[in-house]
Amino acid sequence: MRDFLLFLENRDRFAVGLFRQFKIEETPTRVLIVTPTLEYKAWVLEYIRSRLSDYGKEILVTSKEEGKGKQESFDDGIQAKYTFENFVVGKSNELAYKVCAEVSACPGSYSPLFIYGGVGLGKTHLLHAVGNRAKMLGYKVVYKQANDFSEDMIKSLKQGKLEEFREKYSQVDILLIDDVQFLSGKERTQVELFRVFESLQARERQILLVSDRHPKDIEDVSERLISRFVSGIIIEIGLDEETKLSIVRHKLLLFGLPTDRRHVDYVMENTGYSVREIEGFIKTIKLTGIKEEGRKETSKEEKVLSLVARHFGLKPNDLRRETRERKVLVARQVAMYFCKTLLHMSYSQIGKTFGKSDHTSALYAIRKVEEKRCTDRRFDYMLQVLEKNLRKHIS
Repeated sequence: MRDFLLFLENRDRFAVGLFRQFKIEETPTRVLIVTPTLEYKAWVLEYIRSRLSDYGKEILVTSKEEGKGKQESFDDGIQAKYTFENFVVGKSNELAYKVCAEVSACPGSYSPLFIYGGVGLGKTHLLHAVGNRAKMLGYKVVYKQANDFSEDMIKSLKQGKLEEFREKYSQVDILLIDDVQFLSGKERTQVELFRVFESLQARERQILLVSDRHPKDIEDVSERLISRFVSGIIIEIGLDEETKLSIVRHKLLLFGLPTDRRHVDYVMENTGYSVREIEGFIKTIKLTGIKEEGRKETSKEEKVLSLVARHFGLKPNDLRRETRERKVLVARQVAMYFCKTLLHMSYSQIGKTFGKSDHTSALYAIRKVEEKRCTDRRFDYMLQVLEKNLRKHIS
């Protein structure tokens, strides 16, 4: 904002005072100006055309009056607390953040947009941030979780109001659908979403979908709907070590706790790669304080077990117990894999570490991880993030 006003002040000091009345947001490539009325918007557009065509950035102008009277009586579902301003940006989510900011100001510019990634990485935060920014600019937005969209459809169907349902969702400027993976097996819901999807695309409106997996990895969803999901931009969102550190500091500050090394390290060491887990842990230490425990020298293989277990929301001893629980089996295989690739332990040593009588279980586990890494993009990304964290702690 300062750059734009500084440029304007050098060009026309009288106009600066007027422009200060408007909400102005500036990025490295774009300036967004929000005027209070349509008359002001017309004036600003003419002023830019005649006086500021050489500014060097795209200048977008909108009015708060645009879209007034369009809002329906139904709840749009947008939560005011989630904004772009309080979203922590890092390397692993920067692209998703930038594209979401663009579509909130220019609905339809990247439609459909599909964002996927693991639990607690900020996907829902971005959906609400888009909704809040777009509403401020006068656009009509609705946010729905896939299950809620389905329940709304079923209710309308039973009441004989299916046409009203279709009209309601087809007339928005931005449709935000969360947890798309829960469409699995809901055939009638998929049919109605497809209708809405086609209607919005025909009108060049914005569709933004979020899931915990790539659209092609969602089971029991019709091919024609999946084909629509993949017809636009698909972005994977993650959480790297550097971004996690920024989030920890931000959350500590948010809850009134010190951001010194002691607190930061304590949270970093005791949480995995989920913003929800980080926030929950910080809320706990705000009540209980840091629980100091006598530190003892820990072997590298124990560190691997501890860090991998924490990443999966388990305890180290869980990786040694006999169970058929899939979550534990996968975590154990991953831990065995890193014992081999990072610590260069023999298969027999790995087997003994995990309470196995011979080396065959370790050999099988490591091969399973290697195979899955070659075929599952999300699993491979998770291993990359986890490996960086492990190298930091065992070096």
